[in-house]
Amino acid sequence: MLAVAKRAGFRCLHACTIVKCSGPRAIMVSLVLLRIWWISLALFLTCTLAELPMSLKNLAVENVVVTECSESKPPHINSKHHCSIKQDARMVCFHGLDSRKTLHNRALFNRTRELILCQWAASSFDPRELLDFVPNVENFAITGENLWKIRGIFPVLPNLRAINITGTKLNYTGETVFQQLPALKVLNMRGNALVQIVPFKFQTNDVEIYLQGNPWNCTNDMIWLLEEQSGFYVDKSLLVCKDWKYTGRPMMMAMEYKRVLREHCRHEQIQNCTCRISYLRLCDSGTSFHPLVTVNCTGKQFYRLPSYLPPNTTVLHMSNNLISDVSQLTNDDYFIQVQDIYLDNNQITSIDILEDSAWLDNFRIFSLRGNLINRIRVYSMEHALERNAHVGQLFLAYNPWRCGCRFATRMQEFLRKHESVVVDSRNITCYTLDEEGHKSYLPVMTLTPNDVCLASEDNRAAVYDILSVIFASLILLIVSKLAYDYYIYRKYGKLPWLIRKMP
Repeated sequence: MLAVAKRAGFRCLHACTIVKCSGPRAIMVSLVLLRIWWISLALFLTCTLAELPMSLKNLAVENVVVTECSESKPPHINSKHHCSIKQDARMVCFHGLDSRKTLHNRALFNRTRELILCQWAASSFDPRELLDFVPNVENFAITGENLWKIRGIFPVLPNLRAINITGTKLNYTGETVFQQLPALKVLNMRGNALVQIVPFKFQTNDVEIYLQGNPWNCTNDMIWLLEEQSGFYVDKSLLVCKDWKYTGRPMMMAMEYKRVLREHCRHEQIQNCTCRISYLRLCDSGTSFHPLVTVNCTGKQFYRLPSYLPPNTTVLHMSNNLISDVSQLTNDDYFIQVQDIYLDNNQITSIDILEDSAWLDNFRIFSLRGNLINRIRVYSMEHALERNAHVGQLFLAYNPWRCGCRFATRMQEFLRKHESVVVDSRNITCYTLDEEGHKSYLPVMTLTPNDVCLASEDNRAAVYDILSVIFASLILLIVSKLAYDYYIYRKYGKLPWLIRKMP
């Protein structure tokens, strides 16, 4: 269909250039061809929009323009106040209202039924001025990139039915700004800088509110829109988020995900925790989204990891608790999808239970700072990091690591090899005990054998090394003698000397 629309449009343009007519016939042919071209162009744009993915389709917002502000401005107007009155009781003013001129033309202002304020120069607008200038106004519009605040509320204007505030930097309006307007029917606030929708209050129940084209910040709590039954917010299904987290996502969909997450977060296991959507990821199909959830249980007096987590939880904060066991990371299915876990300042003494676990092979961030760990199986952790294609950061500092000769050497090699992953490796220290039992802390990355290997430990290690060499030599000698005896027996039929002497 898209290709057909393109071909039709180009053929009409080509026909317009090659038709040679004169008089009324030429005009009629030109009008027909022009109409066909416009239909083709509309069909082309419709098809193009239909082919966009969901996140981009919702960004196609109609351009909100106050026509009078672009057509009515005389060429000699620059930054001065100027108002022009039309025959249909419509007044168009640029750069504000001049109170002195208003006093001289009060009769004209009183007869004004439609007031349009173009290119409002001030940063704020006080709607109470309308009561003095145009008390009988029925339609009111204001635009201007300098306007960012409405000061006060609209006074009682019994005839005001439509308000159009567009093309401004207005980012907030109170709930009661329009409450005193008994005849209000239409409130158009498209194309401003509003970031949060508030539940407006009106005197009637048949007001239509249009809010499309604003940079909505969906990190704000607007879940109440899901249950809103007044019908005021006509285009709420078309509103699109523009914040860094939900940008391009439909607002109502984002609020529905937040509502569902709020219900999950009321589970008794995590009811004291906070849950939030960290990101809404567009699926590969381009037609749906996948929420990524963060659960924060920091400082909530947990003695163990929670046995329940909301679906799609990828980040879990459990710092500043009383947790001593991490075995749930290998047992509970809820943790399979958790990529980042922060367990700082707990009472964990060992993570050996995680050896060869699926979670250790797939984690992204694992923070264990400030616990009670003094040993880890270095070879196990190293193999896990080599198998893990998603690993990002590992935090191990501020634990009471013991500077044993063998452990400190292996730990140092591990940290140097994986310094890009163990990001706090320069802050990892281990302690040694002197003859009086006092602890002395040393940076693991700068240790030397003389710092951690005592003389007795050196001698013991030397004895082990000598014994290892002796045993290896004896094994080699026995194997060689066995091979020699076998060769002599096969070639000459002679048994070994020891065998011949045996009774």
